Amino acid sequence: MRPILILFCFVLLIQVPAIVAQKVDLRNYVIGGYDANPNEIRLAQRRVHAYWQKNANRFGDKARYLAVEAASVMPGDVIQPLWQNMINAQAGSGFLLPPEWNPGNMHCVMIYDTHTQNFVSNHGFLVVETPHRDTLARFGDYIALYIQRGNF
Repeated sequence: MRPILILFCFVLLIQVPAIVAQKVDLRNYVIGGYDANPNEIRLAQRRVHAYWQKNANRFGDKARYLAVEAASVMPGDVIQPLWQNMINAQAGSGFLLPPEWNPGNMHCVMIYDTHTQNFVSNHGFLVVETPHRDTLARFGDYIALYIQRGNF
């Protein structure tokens, strides 16, 4: 009986961190840059700040950066050529689907630094596909907790 108990404890010790650990989506979601207007930035800053005030204890040091949607972007709003970026993108292949399956909405995602309590830049990232809410994902050079629009 004792060897079975030791084996059970050993397996539990190995598996618990894997079960509890948060997975990180290392695909880069960025297909280009996009500058939200000052009003969109201000609203996103308010939303992400309120979100962090409510959820800082829940995430702690796991979330140095938060990724928040600052604006919805229609394809006609983008002036830079994106075709080459879309072909080589690690995420966002849904953009290539027929229009009846994909409305073509893109998003401007901005990265918020929880230590400085400000955005890392006034420039955002253009994304087509987004990760699931409250998951860690890569946006350019940042691994950030994706909080969608920050409403909670």
